[in-house]
Formats: sequence, C-alpha cells, structure tokens
Amino acid sequence: MAEKEKLSKEEKDAQNAVIKEIMAEFSLEGATKKRLVRFIGNNENWDRRMIGYRLKRALIAETYAAKHH
Repeated sequence: MAEKEKLSKEEKDAQNAVIKEIMAEFSLEGATKKRLVRFIGNNENWDRRMIGYRLKRALIAETYAAKHH
C-alpha cells in the first residue's frame, strides 16, 4: 500500500484556496461537500474546469438519488 505523500504548506494553502473558491461558486457549505471537492480535486489533478464538471455531475446524481428514494 502506497503511503500518502506529504504536501508542503504552500501546496495545502493553494488547494484550500481552490476549494474555497469552488465552494463559493457552487454555493456549497459543510465539511462533507468540502471533502467531496478535495476528493475530486485529488482525482482530477486540481484542474479547476474538471473539478467543476465532476462536482456538477456528482451534485446532480445526489439530487436525483434523494428524489427517488
């Protein structure tokens, strides 16, 4: 199992800034949504356009699932 690589303080600050911007853009609040944005960001190599796309799709799927259960 691979160990998580440690991020420098500057990298963490940059990631947190991107997370805050995206959460403000999508009007999201809460730790769960923040974790979702961080997860998507790590998977998409912090490409803002792809994070926005994947997040939009995840939120649509979440809304659809909530309405049909």
